[in-house]
Amino acid sequence: MVEYRSLAMSYRIELDFHAANNEGAGGTNVMEPRRITVGDKEYDGISGEMIRRGVLENFVKLCQQDDTSLHDRCEGLVPDRGRENLKSWMLENKTHLPEKDVRKKKISALDARHYPDATCNLIKECALCDIGGFLIALEETDDALGVLKRDSCFEAGWLISEHPAIVDYTQHSAYDPDPEKHNLFVQNLRVGIYGGVFRLDLDRIGRNDWWWLNRKTGGNQDGFEEYSIEPKDRMKRACLLIKAIKEWLLSPSFAKQAGWLQHQSGLLEGSIVLSKDGPSPFSSPIRFELENGRPTIKKNDNYRKLLDEIANKPRSPYEKFDFNTPAELIDKMDAILQKCEANKDPT
Repeated sequence: MVEYRSLAMSYRIELDFHAANNEGAGGTNVMEPRRITVGDKEYDGISGEMIRRGVLENFVKLCQQDDTSLHDRCEGLVPDRGRENLKSWMLENKTHLPEKDVRKKKISALDARHYPDATCNLIKECALCDIGGFLIALEETDDALGVLKRDSCFEAGWLISEHPAIVDYTQHSAYDPDPEKHNLFVQNLRVGIYGGVFRLDLDRIGRNDWWWLNRKTGGNQDGFEEYSIEPKDRMKRACLLIKAIKEWLLSPSFAKQAGWLQHQSGLLEGSIVLSKDGPSPFSSPIRFELENGRPTIKKNDNYRKLLDEIANKPRSPYEKFDFNTPAELIDKMDAILQKCEANKDPT
């Protein structure tokens, strides 16, 4: 795998005239934007789940182009990813357990003894189950029982405006040939400069978080490794994830874009930190403070300086890359991809 263990990014982006993330209509014909209340002010917010969805859509597309393995249903980004494949694995009972511990032809209920092998199988078969994680809860209707969980290998913070929300409302109509069914609705439009953060756990890609249980439960340790795929495959998945985030930043995808695609001014700046030892540090481009005793959110002018102080310390395990334009983002991300591809763990 790559020498680098983690990557973190702090960024600012301007999005104008959009309806990227809404909370619903609340029984009215007015589509309400998702907002965050701090003190007596409301700030515009776009959830991390929305951002993760866009990144994973890019990741799946890149995997398909690269012939990287995916489960059939995962190619469609189904929310219960891995479920059918886990059930198939349980029917085939492909475990490392000693024969004397295998009393049935199939596994009808998962327990801790099965976690290492089941997780290993899902990681090998599907890059999305590896990168995006899963939570599979089997019920009686599945002819199998048990829960298997894997945490995501990357995290996305909310996009939060660095100023109080700027929202306008416009009235539209849903056309129907019957005038009595001609429905009016109100859509919001927002403008703003937003701060966001990402963190990628590069050293968890391909890692079976349950591998140690194979020893604890009497399994056959021969050939059962901490990582379920080869270093070159871990590196490939890591690079595809970095590319997916780069593509998302250059052309963000959200909900409600068919007729409300955001305008982008070109404001895209930030800092990327690579770590060779543990999680990468990051600093948000927005900050919370008290102004005349009232809580408020503002632009954080010092987020890069704080990261510089960390990365420039003697014998620092961190490398920092700044970008101020979309073109610079491409250059810096491509340089990081070259580093990841060139530095493999010799072990």
